[in-house]
Amino acid sequence: MILIIYAHPYPHHSHANKRMLEQARTLEGVEIRSLYQLYPDFNIDIAAEQEALFSRRF
Repeated sequence: MILIIYAHPYPHHSHANKRMLEQARTLEGVEIRSLYQLYPDFNIDIAAEQEALFSRRF
């Protein structure tokens, strides 16, 4: 499993990041965590993000 932690305040303005995410979403075994979507109030659940990161096998 590959975890991409994505944080961009204006993703619709970034052509490179948009293309990267489009391609990453087509790959099997890839999870994308968009911090701006998950935490629009900027109150990031640190424990949840640590769990998401540390629960992956390397």
